[in-house]
Amino acid sequence: MRVKILRDQLLDIRSGIFFSIPISTILSALILSIHFVSSPAILPALIWFLAVTVINGTRIVLALSLRDEGVGQETDLSEISTSLTRFKLLAFLSGIAWSFLAFLTDGYTSPQSEVHLIILAGISAGAVVYGSSCAAVPIYFIAPPLVVAAACLLPQGGFETHVLVFSVVLFLAGLARGTLLGQARFIEASRLRHEAEQLAGEMEQSSRQDPLSGLLNRRGLEHAIDKLARSDGPFVAMLIDLDGFKSVNDTYGHKVGDDLLVRIAHRISKQAPAGSMLARIGGDEFVLLYPEKAAQEPRRLAQDIIGAIAKPYPPVASVRVGACVGIYRSDTPTLTEMLLRADMALYAAKRRGRNECCEFDGHLQRELERRQCVERDLPGAIEKGELGNSFQPIVSLETGVVIGFEALLRWRHPRHGEISPPEMVEAARKMGLLLQLTETVFGNCCKMMERLRAVGLPELRVAMNLSPREIENSNVDEMIISGLRERKLPAPMLEIEITEEAPVDRLRIGGKLKRLSDSGVSIALDDFGTGFSTLAWLKSSRIRKVKIDKDFIGGISMSPDDQLLVKTVIDLSLALEIEVMAEGVETEEDCQTLRDLGCKTAQGFLFSPALPMDDAIQLAFARLPGMPASPHPAG
Repeated sequence: MRVKILRDQLLDIRSGIFFSIPISTILSALILSIHFVSSPAILPALIWFLAVTVINGTRIVLALSLRDEGVGQETDLSEISTSLTRFKLLAFLSGIAWSFLAFLTDGYTSPQSEVHLIILAGISAGAVVYGSSCAAVPIYFIAPPLVVAAACLLPQGGFETHVLVFSVVLFLAGLARGTLLGQARFIEASRLRHEAEQLAGEMEQSSRQDPLSGLLNRRGLEHAIDKLARSDGPFVAMLIDLDGFKSVNDTYGHKVGDDLLVRIAHRISKQAPAGSMLARIGGDEFVLLYPEKAAQEPRRLAQDIIGAIAKPYPPVASVRVGACVGIYRSDTPTLTEMLLRADMALYAAKRRGRNECCEFDGHLQRELERRQCVERDLPGAIEKGELGNSFQPIVSLETGVVIGFEALLRWRHPRHGEISPPEMVEAARKMGLLLQLTETVFGNCCKMMERLRAVGLPELRVAMNLSPREIENSNVDEMIISGLRERKLPAPMLEIEITEEAPVDRLRIGGKLKRLSDSGVSIALDDFGTGFSTLAWLKSSRIRKVKIDKDFIGGISMSPDDQLLVKTVIDLSLALEIEVMAEGVETEEDCQTLRDLGCKTAQGFLFSPALPMDDAIQLAFARLPGMPASPHPAG
């Protein structure tokens, strides 16, 4: 800190020189002109002027030699102290030179003495103003001429002269005290500024560093990638995501989990090639960036990293931690692009299983382009009404009657053809259009309900899908209730199918589901058996139906285990007075098995795929495969 303060003093003195020396030169020239006009003995004044000018010129040269880069952060204490000493010495020599004003004025007895004293007072005050950062410099300058002036005036006698002497001494003392106070303020301000800079630097460093592992964080990686650009490409980005880490936190607690993350970071660092950058950008997600030439083939390195991570950790012996790695090569180190593509490769690796790696290739590039195209075009498609719904019938297994329909979102993209509902939902989530998408589906369901009432089938129910997150984060309940009221549609004709997700605020969702249920809307639990907190959902009195997931239905006629599970769900639901429906029924054998197990309703390709609205309504009056004739009259 002391070196920094001295450096600031030196720079301030140097800056002040460029203001004070020109003024000093002008004032010394005025004194020379006074002597040139009033005194025939011009030589002493000329010698004095030349001496002052030489000293001033030396001070200017010294200041010019100290450029900013010459007084940089690397300048050591001895160099700064030497430069300050030189300025002090030159200030003292200049003060000695100005003391010779007494000689030019015959001990301040000549008629021009008053002008000389005024000029001396002015230049002394100016020296304090422009040199207060280092008190020694102005004091060394003003003390000699003012002391000499007082010494010359004192013997002259007389009250007025003694008052003048007292004033000179008082002026000298005041200037000295002022410059000492100025120096103290300058030093304090410099100290505070450097402390603030140091704190800001520490905060900046902290903001770029992961506090747990000591690695870079996302922000630090964004700033550090410029260093990578100085290397020769191509460059490799590896996105490393841990498998099984959540079990460590759940089983051993977050303290052990944090310690394990530090160990994992250390293992990855040992595998990282020279010149690489390693960052932790998520809870259990790491990024490794490096020039490709600095390491072995990326897949081999990824496998080595996976192998290092997968080795046992004695403190958590009961949990196996692994990793998947997404790899992307790029000619230029652009962080956003590299992470986006490495992320796609990572999820492709995860689809293969644990401890897998995948490199971004042409297939993933086409998948990325498709996703980006869908995200780009979805807002316009919603606005133009290009999204529609098909309706898959829900059938009574006892009578063969179509008792309702499930609305399935459909969008035929002009370039990519049919876009699946999960793709649309994911794109809408990213674009902040989830509520608009839901409003579109709800509007189509309302049109279906209006048509059903028009053809004499008001008892048929229309189901639409909602996720708990959507219910939690929007006023979709208000939109549905008010929408039904405005269209004068009976709430029991609408069914909301919610999928099981975690984590969600169950109290917040429960309140909204209660409002929907109290209005008459039926609430069904979709994909039963594959999500989270299934029994907790069943416990809610608002759930009126469960849909057994197709993973348990396909081939159920040949699977005693699936039959046992489905029978258990049916019995439990009957005990809770909850309706049960099977989805994904595709064969007569599975359909008959479900009847034998006591399942009352189902949907699936055995009965019909999802159909356009008019075709679906016509199906309600037709004979379904393997079913008795529908009792609905032709309409």
